[in-house]
Amino acid sequence: MPRMRAVKAAFEHQARHFLSDPGWLIPNIILPFVITLVALMLYSSNEGPIVMYAVLGGGMMGMWGNTLYASGYSIQSERWWGTLESILAVPTPLIWIIAGRTIWNALIGIVNGVAILVVAVFVLHAPVTVADLPMFLLAFLITLLSLAALGLVFSSAFVLTRQAGVLTNGLEFPIYVATGCMYPIAILPFWAGPLSLSLAPSWGIDAIRIAAGYNPQGLWDGFVGTLDPGSAFMVDIAVVIIMALAYLVIAFNLFRVVDRRARIDGNLGRI
Repeated sequence: MPRMRAVKAAFEHQARHFLSDPGWLIPNIILPFVITLVALMLYSSNEGPIVMYAVLGGGMMGMWGNTLYASGYSIQSERWWGTLESILAVPTPLIWIIAGRTIWNALIGIVNGVAILVVAVFVLHAPVTVADLPMFLLAFLITLLSLAALGLVFSSAFVLTRQAGVLTNGLEFPIYVATGCMYPIAILPFWAGPLSLSLAPSWGIDAIRIAAGYNPQGLWDGFVGTLDPGSAFMVDIAVVIIMALAYLVIAFNLFRVVDRRARIDGNLGRI
């Protein structure tokens, strides 16, 4: 219960900070919209799969950007404010505090993704359809949780560095590229294929597209083989869940190491 209270308090703190600081709107809300709108304009003469890539890809970009900023800049902000040592001194482990902030940013990511879909369908009249809504929502939620778990892994390293903001910006677009938000990962160089398949969001995005009624073969061709959409969806979901659990195990262990090192060195307050 004390840890759940810490998660709740961190969630509320992150919400108030987000709503009181207009600067967060640019990377977390406006940027994914701009990229999606540009993609839809480029693909305005096409229908179906290409437009689906643009719309769903923009939603996923918003979700990942929110999650990454939650784990990166929240740590950096605590260092700027001089409160990082106080957070580490409380009985609740740091990972639970970061988890509360990540949940809020994940919620904003959901709102962002839904907003992009609504604008694409009702304002831009993009030909977006969802073949199986329950499967679509399931894949959407599980993919979001996998993004949050991946963000927790990165956030452990952000505690030890004074350049968390630089790392956050540097990790944003490589994940967009590696997970194939806007295009099939099959068009990437061959050596990048295993890297893409090692990221849970790659499988989650594929599951979302399958549930929406479009089954890209790029994720399977050359690596796993061609499966029917139903089997492919179940494999995608299973892989995402397994990888997300692995991310959580790694994050908890890394935070223990980081916490121990931080208490020994005692120099987290330096900027």
